[in-house]
Amino acid sequence: MPAAIRKYKAATVQSEPGWFDLEKSVQKTIDLIDEAGQKGCKLIAFPETWIPGYPYWQWRVNFQDSLPLLKEYHQNSLRPESEEMNRIRGAARRNQIYVSLGYSEIDGNSLYMAQIIIAPTGDVINHRRKIKPTHVERLVFGEGTGDSLISVVETEIGNLGHLNCWENMNPFLKAHACTLHEQIHVAAWPVYPPASTLKYPDPYTNISELQSELVTPAYAYETGTWTLAPTQVVTRAGAKLNLPLRLREDDALVDAEAAVIGNGFARIYRPDGFRAVEDPSKTFDGLLITDVDLDENLLTKRLADFVCAASPPISNTDSQIIADEKLKISQGGHYMRPDLIRLLVDKTPKNYVVDVSLPDSKNFPSTLERLGLNSPLPQEKS
Repeated sequence: MPAAIRKYKAATVQSEPGWFDLEKSVQKTIDLIDEAGQKGCKLIAFPETWIPGYPYWQWRVNFQDSLPLLKEYHQNSLRPESEEMNRIRGAARRNQIYVSLGYSEIDGNSLYMAQIIIAPTGDVINHRRKIKPTHVERLVFGEGTGDSLISVVETEIGNLGHLNCWENMNPFLKAHACTLHEQIHVAAWPVYPPASTLKYPDPYTNISELQSELVTPAYAYETGTWTLAPTQVVTRAGAKLNLPLRLREDDALVDAEAAVIGNGFARIYRPDGFRAVEDPSKTFDGLLITDVDLDENLLTKRLADFVCAASPPISNTDSQIIADEKLKISQGGHYMRPDLIRLLVDKTPKNYVVDVSLPDSKNFPSTLERLGLNSPLPQEKS
């Protein structure tokens, strides 16, 4: 179904999170949603693990020093069915805005790099997790399951999708998002150092310039989507909080850490990969706002339509319906050859325990449902 609202304002966050402080993180999230709403935006995009900040310390400290930081990080991560989450959902409803939010999600005793899309009604209409945390991130976070592949949802402002960090350069995830006819995309980035700090043999892929100048615009022009790339900023005070406690009073060390890490690189790109707004300064803390026009997607997608139409699961036994669905699957975009190249996906949520005594033991609830994110948002007290 074509988007009902084709021209609107969208906001991208470049800001410092409330490091290791859940309440501060939630309040800053609400403040930014309020600001975007006051400025007439229909969408706001937050960075990867915005709440309670991306744990970049995991890349920079030894095992013993990481343990107190890990404990504090877990204690200040966000539970999906919580008063804090309801406050954020309430802010979306109050401002009549779509919110793409990245956060560290508590599920049992594990953490996940989660993303949700909140509708202007306050309902959570999409939930996913980073399917494979990167390198040392696996010491902190678990992996997403099958339904984390559902990264795009149909909304009144277009087919809206989001991915975390290096997922935005994963060719299979990018191709899958294309099959869902994504029109506006959130490439949620964490904290990255600038190229000036690069030391061999650390590869160039680990610096902010690659993400902001190459990966993000490539996503835009390869998929023909408006691409918002929110990022985090680290001030000197933030750098101090991310150091082990025993090192926080070493001013020279804090200064050196801030020089390496503090680097915002938020961007917004048009569907053809051209900049939609001027680059902010690296220390800018606030919102980048652009005017989205979904009709600007058309020619980029029309000239290079790589993908086939996504097809829903076949649940009806009627032979004609099955034939129609098979036809949909076999029809490719005019610039692709599905008879030669196809992508196999499994969106089924995977549970560790399967109770075969249940009437339908093969039918699992989605992660969104299991976490209670489908619960109605309580009405605000007058």
